[in-house]
Amino acid sequence: MALTLLQMVQRAQAELGLPVAVSVVGNTDVTTAQMFALANRVLDELRSMNATSGWTALQFEYDLVVPVPLLTTGNFLAPFTSVISNIPSTAGILPNATAISGTNIPQGARVVSVPDGATVTMNMQSINPDVSLGADLIFAQDTFPEPSGFDSFQNRTMWDRTNHWELLGPTSPQVDQWHNSGIVTTGPRRHFRSVGPYVNNWRIWPPPFEITAPIQLVFEYRSVNAVDVSGAGTSFAQYFANDLDTCLLNDQAMVTGIKWMFWEIKGMGSYVTLQNRWADYVNQLIGQDGAAPTLQLAKRRSPIFISPANVQDGFFPGPSGSS
Repeated sequence: MALTLLQMVQRAQAELGLPVAVSVVGNTDVTTAQMFALANRVLDELRSMNATSGWTALQFEYDLVVPVPLLTTGNFLAPFTSVISNIPSTAGILPNATAISGTNIPQGARVVSVPDGATVTMNMQSINPDVSLGADLIFAQDTFPEPSGFDSFQNRTMWDRTNHWELLGPTSPQVDQWHNSGIVTTGPRRHFRSVGPYVNNWRIWPPPFEITAPIQLVFEYRSVNAVDVSGAGTSFAQYFANDLDTCLLNDQAMVTGIKWMFWEIKGMGSYVTLQNRWADYVNQLIGQDGAAPTLQLAKRRSPIFISPANVQDGFFPGPSGSS
């Protein structure tokens, strides 16, 4: 059974020959308060120690439903304006997360604000030379929030489960601008990228203007939420905040980490021994974390298509063998 924050701090104090606290969070004892802060520092250090593949305990799946686009109408009360008015309803139109398509709308246009229930403002100007009333419009949400506690992506886990194909990406800023600004840049496959500081920052391309039913997307990610709140297994957090919180990572590594960091801050020269012992133990945990890949010693399978990899340089097909 995983140790609670209180038990981890108590073990560290007992092993260092210090008075053992009866509580941690909210305790006014200087030593206990310092160990509480160090417990959260050890979390950060321990989380980053397995940066290559990430700790399996911190690998989560994110399931996302892309809603059906809104087909509606609106007015352009001036030529070359960024404001669309008299929309029957702006419900579901999210600033910085919604793309626009339709009459008088330039390619790549997006919603930057929704001033009221009938008006939106675009990031670009319309292309109508005159006032235009009742223009056809499509609003499609193409940008979504990353999951709570998101740290980094697990490579090649992004899939469209509705259409059973892998999403392409992450798209570079250069390719994304080519998509938004170039000619004939859409295709049957969707791309993705992370963009901007907004709450909604995971974007797909092309925007789902064409869908008639919600589509289901998925990807896996590494989380910073290494704390099981109150040990209940129902919610997770980045840092300890309760005595009963437990850690998704190894609790013995937490105890040893608290000890060497506390010893270092107190100026004890012997902290290096504790630090080395902690690092060796964490490296053992990394080596044991998750299943190891199967290494194939057989020759790799050759591709079935002709490519530069299996066609000789120079003339082809080569000598015929006849004199």
